[in-house]
Amino acid sequence: MEQNGIKYGYKDEDIELITNIGSLSFLSEANPSTYALVLCKEGVLEFSFNGTPIHLGQDMSFVCPPNSRITNIMLSPDIHIAILRISSRMIQKMLHSGIEQWNRYFYVNKYNVTEATAEHKRQMRFYQDLIESKAQTQSQPEPYRKEIMQSLIRATLFEILSLIKQTEESDAEQRKMSRSNFHFNKFLNLLSATPVKNKPAQYYADQLCISAKYLSIVCRKCSNKSARQWINDMKDEDIRYNLVNTGLSIKEIALKLGFEDFSFFCKYVRRRFGYSPTELRRKSELKYSENENFVDDMDENP
Repeated sequence: MEQNGIKYGYKDEDIELITNIGSLSFLSEANPSTYALVLCKEGVLEFSFNGTPIHLGQDMSFVCPPNSRITNIMLSPDIHIAILRISSRMIQKMLHSGIEQWNRYFYVNKYNVTEATAEHKRQMRFYQDLIESKAQTQSQPEPYRKEIMQSLIRATLFEILSLIKQTEESDAEQRKMSRSNFHFNKFLNLLSATPVKNKPAQYYADQLCISAKYLSIVCRKCSNKSARQWINDMKDEDIRYNLVNTGLSIKEIALKLGFEDFSFFCKYVRRRFGYSPTELRRKSELKYSENENFVDDMDENP
């Protein structure tokens, strides 16, 4: 598939696999809601990441967070890389249990390049080969292709998190944080562990024994997002997750997430997502139904 001069090995509303190296210039566009995961299989890739020089060699990977920019790209003749663009929404969904570590790693430690151990190199090559192989089946009507791709990419993300955890545990210096980073990390931990996130920033600041104003400054400094934005984003993710992935009624979800006024919960969901809770849930169910019907039609009309 080719669009705007870019060849996609795979593409849906949340994931894009880029196959032609000549289209790397698209990375220079700072996207506010998309991560770019660059996996270098062979050769050398050099570029500037927000003004910082980056060197990627064989079996190294790089994660470019949203609102970042890549420029001055240089490639070796034998380069072989895979580039995955993944929406922030999908990252949240895939890493629901590990999103705390993910955020801390890229926003607190600011370490975007990973160099794999021998075992991780073997695993990462395995996942790359599987992803590229599955992407090549696009001409065939294949049931659950989207779900399989998402599972393979999710495994790749957790493989990166596994490497991150090992690196952090083996390097004490890397775990040292400034005062701002320390409070930001504590805030993310507290927010992730709070079942009812429908609370003001002052609540979390009080738990951390700091002022709400300082908490917002810390969040801006470490992530370019305010404390309120972090609270709303994680609250929205809890709403989406419960509507899409649980059998709870909408009233039960509202109470579970701290919305005692059901009418206010419905208005909040419509304002944040553009749909009522019922419409959002039905939209998700309809999407899966349409995917299944599309596969059935392809099977009946080869």
